[in-house]
Amino acid sequence: MKKNNGIITGKHHVLGVIGDPIEHTLSPLIHNALAEAMNKEAIYVPFHVTEQSLEDAIRGAYALNIKGLNVTMPHKQELFKYVAKVDASAQMIGAINTLVYSLEGYIGYNTDYIGLRELLKENHIEWKDQNVAIIGSGGAAYAAYVSVAGEAKGIHIFNRTLANATALKEHMKQYFDTPTFIYAQDEVCEEEIDIVIQTTGIGMGKYIGQIPSCTESVLNKAHAAVDMIYHPKETQFLKAAKAKGCRAANGFSMLFYQAVSAFELMHGISCDKESILNIKRELLEYAEV
Repeated sequence: MKKNNGIITGKHHVLGVIGDPIEHTLSPLIHNALAEAMNKEAIYVPFHVTEQSLEDAIRGAYALNIKGLNVTMPHKQELFKYVAKVDASAQMIGAINTLVYSLEGYIGYNTDYIGLRELLKENHIEWKDQNVAIIGSGGAAYAAYVSVAGEAKGIHIFNRTLANATALKEHMKQYFDTPTFIYAQDEVCEEEIDIVIQTTGIGMGKYIGQIPSCTESVLNKAHAAVDMIYHPKETQFLKAAKAKGCRAANGFSMLFYQAVSAFELMHGISCDKESILNIKRELLEYAEV
């Protein structure tokens, strides 16, 4: 990766990402590489923001004229309280991952579903008329649902807490008529699952080396599997998927393409495809993901 030359002037726009924790984020690498490729005078930095200081952080960022912010856990749902306007994408997903400066205040968007769709396309995973299993019911599961709903044959949600899975199903009824079924984590699905999307944190951090308990049953007939985790590069879930003969992908491409979409919203431009692919290749080598 190219290194920033360190020359920052008053012409530079400041952007960033907020979260708790934030040390692991690859977003600055992606956004700063995009800014350099697109000749944008901008610098993108990580900000450690706790739940208790979220409101102050958003107000302070706006007062400081910070042009855009990405948002990671645990703030994606809480941000609805602090934006001037919510885009339809964030409304459907029930979470905000991108803030864009406007004269009225920040506008909240969600680009996660775009990132997942691009990941599926890149890996030649066709979800139209397919049975898709989603493991989990958190914010990432909502994005996964929106990514495939409307075209999938059916969506099958597996989660430890049925109430949370039911809440996801009921929320999506407002927007989609895709047949949706919910299961306890260890419940056997009689339908043949084609694609499995793993959206939980099982397999990373303190859960590294672990695997969702429904993995074997949902992968039984599947031909493709995605784990939204990108560190480690290959989780136990993906190892199990490969052992079953599935086409398997981790979450790096989702992270990358949602960042590209967020960058375009923040800067009001469209990035050319060749530059995007070149940056992605460099990042894969640099970050080893």
